[in-house]
Formats: sequence, structure tokens, C-alpha cells
Amino acid sequence: MTTETEEFTLEEKKQNLLELKAKRRDRIQQLHNFHNKRNELRKIRDEKNKESKELFILARTEKEKRDKINEEVQFRKQMRDILREDADVFGKRLLELGSQMKTVGAPRNKRVGERMRRLERQLETTPFLTKEMEKQTLLQLEELSEEFEKMEQFKELRNEFRDMKQKLRYMQTEIRTYHTSVTTLAHESQIHQEKMLESNKKARKIKEVADEVHTEVIVLNATVTALRKELDGLTQEVKKLGSEFSNEFQAQRKARKIEAKQAIQRRIDDKVEEILSRYNEGAKLNLDEFKILMERGLI
Repeated sequence: MTTETEEFTLEEKKQNLLELKAKRRDRIQQLHNFHNKRNELRKIRDEKNKESKELFILARTEKEKRDKINEEVQFRKQMRDILREDADVFGKRLLELGSQMKTVGAPRNKRVGERMRRLERQLETTPFLTKEMEKQTLLQLEELSEEFEKMEQFKELRNEFRDMKQKLRYMQTEIRTYHTSVTTLAHESQIHQEKMLESNKKARKIKEVADEVHTEVIVLNATVTALRKELDGLTQEVKKLGSEFSNEFQAQRKARKIEAKQAIQRRIDDKVEEILSRYNEGAKLNLDEFKILMERGLI
């Protein structure tokens, strides 16, 4: 098996070298363009990542605000519900007191105590009381005493009723205050919730763009790597072919110089032979011709 080696003329090698250099320049320009494009994409990617990160941080901040408010809302709801339970107990107690006050009945005569003291003085100071009068007076005192006890009982029930009613009003005011604050805070929480969702939504969209750009950067990296590899190969090929062309060109130039020198020498030798032939034939020589023959040692 023989291997055929393709031979190129120097002109063909020169043309091939020019084409390789042009191709190398084109690849260098392509590499430069790809570098610029990759740098632009990296800048866009980094800006988008920074923007999405800031939005995610903003969303997290809004979430923290929402959670903090929600904790306060839960606390106020619990306090409101506890107050409502207490208010229900107080309400039931008021109903019971009202029922008891109706059962006892409001005192008809508010001067029961005064009448009792008058009758008691009457018993103590009247020297002559008949048994009947004493009996009637004691019956009146007994009736007044019962009425006085009812009056005292009614007062206690009324005082407790008033106290409970006042406390219930205070509780209802607190309940309304808590309820109003819960409504207000819930509205604020909703605002932070919407801001959080909006920031997350924007951040995800921007992050998607950043990821897409990053994918383009990866593709460009592969392209740049392949192009650099090709450029390295072209550079080595240009160096090799350039060295071969330079060596061959110098050898060819040297050969042309030698050939030209040899041609000149042949013409000189022919001229010398002509002069010598004429000299031998007895022709008259000029000074230069005579000098040439003498330098050659022919005469």
C-alpha cells in the first residue's frame, strides 16, 4: 500500500495561506462578537437576578409584616372572644338579677326604717299601752321588718345589677374596640398579602427571564469554546504552513540567485572563450579584453 502525497506549488501554498489567514481573521471577529454578546447576556442575567432577588426580599418583608399583623389579629380575636364569653355570663347574671328583683319587688315605702324606729320609740316611751295596742304595734313592726328585709335585698340586687350592667357596658366597649382593630388589622394584613403575592409573581417572571438568558450564555460558552478550539487549530495550521512557505520561498529565492549568478558566469565564460578565440586568431584586443584574459591566466 502506497501513500500519495499531494504536492502544491509555492503559489498554491501562498494562496492557501492567505485563505487560512482570512478564515482565522473571520473566526477572531466571530469570537470577539460572541464575547461581546455573552458579556451583554451576562449583564442582563445578573441585572435580572438582582432585580428578582430584591423582589423576593420585598415579598419576604411583606410576608413578615403580614405574619406579625396576623399574630396580633389572633391575639385580639382571642381577647374579643374571651370578653364575649364573659359578657354572656354577665348578661345571664343580669337576667337572673332582673328576675330576682321582680320576685322581690321594688319597695313601696322608702321610709320603712324611719317608721320602724318611730314605732320602736313609741313602744319604749309610751308608758301606758294596752295589750291590744302593743300587739298591733308589734305586728306593724314585724310587717315593716319583713318589708325592710325585702328592701335591703332589693337594694343588694339592684346594686349588683347596676355594677354588672356597668361592667357589661365596659366589656361591650372593649369588644367593639377589639373587633374594630381586628377588622382594621385584617385589612392591613390583606394589603401586605397582596403586595407579597405581587412581588413574588414579578420576581418569578423576572427569574424565568434570567434563567432563559443564562441558558443562552451556556450555549454561547459552548460556541466560544468550540470556536477557540477551531481558532487554535487554524493558528497552528497558519504557523505550520507559514513556516513551510517561508522556508520554501527562501530556498526558491536562493536558488534563483544561484541560477542568475550561474547564468551571468556562463555569459562571462562565453565572452572569455570568444575573446580567447579571437586572440588565438590574431585579432587585435582592447585593453579590457586583454585584462580579462590575463586575470584568467590565459595569456
